[in-house]
Amino acid sequence: MTGSLAALFALLPITNASSADASKINLAVECHCPDSVGLELCSQFKSKVTASPGYRLAPDNNGYGIGVHFSCVDLWGGLDNRLAGRMSAVSVAFTIYSDKLPGEVYEDSSVFRVGKDATAEMSRKIIAAIGQLVTANEVLFQHMREAASKPSRSPSP
Repeated sequence: MTGSLAALFALLPITNASSADASKINLAVECHCPDSVGLELCSQFKSKVTASPGYRLAPDNNGYGIGVHFSCVDLWGGLDNRLAGRMSAVSVAFTIYSDKLPGEVYEDSSVFRVGKDATAEMSRKIIAAIGQLVTANEVLFQHMREAASKPSRSPSP
């Protein structure tokens, strides 16, 4: 087991299935990828998140978690249409979000090319990068997990 994966599992309390599921880190994934390779990358990535033991695909950025923002464009579209649909230029930005923050906080970003036959491999690499972000922000996520599990207090009359 790699160090970052071990650190991730050390963060997650294991008591029963429902609390283990509740301790997964939410990933709010946003895809602005109109090209075929970008669409496949987003689909593959979401599938990997859904199948992962430490993450949950979040429908929005409520609560707390990591935002993953993809923007893609066909690398050859308009230049050499014979090669269109074979490779995408991809930008991915990672943010941390929480209901306690005024907005999402930028964490990291990357720009890369991905070919139509490499979307599954690139999805695995992005999941690994998120594991490194979780490890680097271990204390923050532990604090957010504890804050989320405390019952909210109503103001005294």
